[in-house]
Amino acid sequence: MGTKPKPDGGTANEVDHEELYAVVRAAVTDALLDVVGTVALLGLALLFVATGVRGLLEAAGTTGAVVGLALVGLGVVVAAVALDLVPSVRE
Repeated sequence: MGTKPKPDGGTANEVDHEELYAVVRAAVTDALLDVVGTVALLGLALLFVATGVRGLLEAAGTTGAVVGLALVGLGVVVAAVALDLVPSVRE
């Protein structure tokens, strides 16, 4: 079976289906792991923010308010990292 000519005059390359399958499978696995990791980080961020807000609302003294504010800040930072709003530490 010969190669079909492309509209620009070149010839189409034959595609190895096993290699293409391996590449697509690796790409899909990577994408799914990225989604699961992002959702997990956003859930953790939500937990930190909710705990911090609750601590701020129920704080009797300055120590409780500082801890609550720190948890809210940590939750915001974790959410920003999950959404790639801040540069990664690995880069």
